[in-house]
Amino acid sequence: MCSNDRLRAQIGALEQAVDTLLTCDLTAAPETELAESLSRLESRTRNLMGLTVRMTDERSRRGGSAGPHTAPRTAATTTESATGRTTATGPCAANRTSRSLEPNRSGIVSGDRSTVARGVIVTAPVRVERTGDVVVWTIDNPEQRNPISDEATIEALETAVREADRDHSIRVAILTGAGTAFSAGGNVKHMRDKAGMFGGSPADLRQGYRHGIQRIPKALYHCEIPTIAAVNGPAIGAGCDLALMCDMRIAATTATFAESFVRLGLIPGDGGAWLLPRAVGMARASQLAFTGSAIDAATALEWGMVNEVVEPDRLLETAHRLAAEIAVNPPHALRMTKRLLREGQQQSLETLLELSAAMQALTHHTSDHDEAVAAMLERRAPRFTGD
Repeated sequence: MCSNDRLRAQIGALEQAVDTLLTCDLTAAPETELAESLSRLESRTRNLMGLTVRMTDERSRRGGSAGPHTAPRTAATTTESATGRTTATGPCAANRTSRSLEPNRSGIVSGDRSTVARGVIVTAPVRVERTGDVVVWTIDNPEQRNPISDEATIEALETAVREADRDHSIRVAILTGAGTAFSAGGNVKHMRDKAGMFGGSPADLRQGYRHGIQRIPKALYHCEIPTIAAVNGPAIGAGCDLALMCDMRIAATTATFAESFVRLGLIPGDGGAWLLPRAVGMARASQLAFTGSAIDAATALEWGMVNEVVEPDRLLETAHRLAAEIAVNPPHALRMTKRLLREGQQQSLETLLELSAAMQALTHHTSDHDEAVAAMLERRAPRFTGD
C-alpha cells in the first residue's frame, strides 16, 4: 500500500505523463496498437473515477472534507434538446454552464456524455435520464459495446439503481444500451491482458467478482421498483444476464442473446445460472449455457425470455408505453407486489401466504387504497399520491 507521500508523487508523475502524451504526435504510431493502448488507458481512467468516488464517500462518512462533488444540489430535470444533446432545466440549471459535465458522487453524468479533465476525454459509464415518474438508465460506452466489467460502470449502475429505489417518486425504470449493442458483458481485451477485474490470483479474482460485478444483480434483485430491459442489440454473456436481471424485457428485432461464458472457458459468474432457468426453464437454459450459442429476438420471444419484439425505432417508445401503464398504479402496491413475486420464487406457498397477509394488512391502510376504492365506486380516474 502506498504512503500518502508516495501516492501524491505517483499521481504527480501520472499527470506529467498524460500532459506529455497530449503533446505527442501520435499519427506515426501503429493504429491497432495505439487504439488498444488508448482503450486500456480509458479503462484505467474509469477505474480511477471509481476510486475517487469511494475515497470521497469514505471521507464524507468519517466527517472529513467531502470533496468537490458531494455538496448538496437542487435536483434538475434532464431533457433532450432539439440537437439531441441532454440539457438541464430547473432550479440549478443556471449553474450548469461550467458544471454540467462533472460526474456526480456516483460517477454518473446527467447531461452531456463526456467531460474534459486536463485535455483527456472521460466518458460517463451510465447516463441517467428521468421523465416524470420513469427513469432511464443507459449504459453509455457504445465504442466498446457497453461492457459492464469495469469498476466505474459497476459503481455507476449500482448507484443509479439504489438511488432510484430510494426515491419513492420513481415508479418504473428502463435499462438500455447506447449505440447498436445492449451490452457485450465482460471486456475480452481486459481478459487477455489480465487487467481490471480479471487480474490477480484466484483469491483476488473471487473477491473481485463478489465485490465487483456481482453487486449489479444484488442491486437489481433488491430494487423494489419494476424494471424493464429495452434490449436494443446483442446481449452477450454478462450482458445477457443483465437483461435477465430486469423484471420484463422488450427486444428490438436486432437483439440477440447468448450465455456465451463456456466459449471463453468460463462459467456464468454473475448469476446467470440462477437467472436463466427461471426465464426459459432448465432444459433451454442448459442448451444456452452448454453451447454458448446465440438466439435471435424471435426465438427469445418463443422461449419466454422476452415479453415483446419490436422494430428498433419503436423500442424505447414501447418500453415507455409499458412503463406508463405500470406507473399509473399506486407505488406502495407496486413495490410490495414485486417483493412478493421475488419471494415467491424461493418460498413455500405457506410462507408466501403469511407474507402476503402482512403486506395486505399494510396496503389496506394506505390513502391510495382508499382513493382506488372511491374512484372505482364513483366511476372516475383515481389520483394516487403514494401515501
